[in-house]
Amino acid sequence: MAVLVLILFFGGLWFASNMLLFQSWRGATKDFAVCNAEMEKYCGKGCGNLRITHGYKFNEVKIKSVNGYDLPGWLIKTDENAMGPAKGVIMLIHGGGGDRRQETKYIHFYLGLKLDVLTLDLGCSGEAPCPMPGLSYGQRESEDVFSTYIYLTGKYEKVYAMGTSVGASAILIALPEMPKITAVIAENPIASFQRLLRETPASKSTPVWFLNLMIKVTEFRGRFDGLLSAENSLPLTKATPVFFIHSKRDNTVPYQQTQGLANLYNGPKTLWFPDKGDHAAIWDVDHADYEKRVADFINSAQ
Repeated sequence: MAVLVLILFFGGLWFASNMLLFQSWRGATKDFAVCNAEMEKYCGKGCGNLRITHGYKFNEVKIKSVNGYDLPGWLIKTDENAMGPAKGVIMLIHGGGGDRRQETKYIHFYLGLKLDVLTLDLGCSGEAPCPMPGLSYGQRESEDVFSTYIYLTGKYEKVYAMGTSVGASAILIALPEMPKITAVIAENPIASFQRLLRETPASKSTPVWFLNLMIKVTEFRGRFDGLLSAENSLPLTKATPVFFIHSKRDNTVPYQQTQGLANLYNGPKTLWFPDKGDHAAIWDVDHADYEKRVADFINSAQ
């Protein structure tokens, strides 16, 4: 009986760490031809797949990452979409378990601001290779962001970055290494992997000892240590304007984590904590309000 209990315990721990390492946002799969109803609700027609919707002219690009693989992406240019010449470019970084399709809903807005748009798949997401065991909650992802920054700064004078959830954290982690970045929009970032698990509403009834064990098992299996985090990186830089956004109704990451990150950052910053929208879905609730605030921020940062 004791052996059976141990098997069930460790089996449950393994299953839980699998859920953390190999997430699927709204049912996203690596096959872009698959589009379920839930993902289409958040990403729009064709689940945001530009190859299917043909909503914009775009270029398939490959960005070499310092992690040792190529990041697939779509580059959408203003001049190829009847928006005139670009004033810069913005990289859109998806959240954990998502992929570049998650960010295509913002393309029209940013093109209207005269910015070329690059959406890409981080390592182990979408069509990107996965030589490492899954998600690292910003640690390896930040190196993909840095690689994208190097790619874009070789082509554009002004480079912006916008990310959601893990994508936002990855940008903030990489920020000290990106001195030429013009401005950053960080939507519902996580302070650290450890705090995510300990503070997410879903963990309220979970014993602390089990959470600590799950953190260690996930880090071991995922081959990351959690030391690279947004809360550790932000105090190291203070030059880049950052727009911190987090809904108070976020049921995944408490908005207090973003408030804490903003408190740690000594550079120019704008804060917005709306009382609407779930995790990575603030834009969906009120497009006009969201876009006006972001546009005002970008215009002030130029």
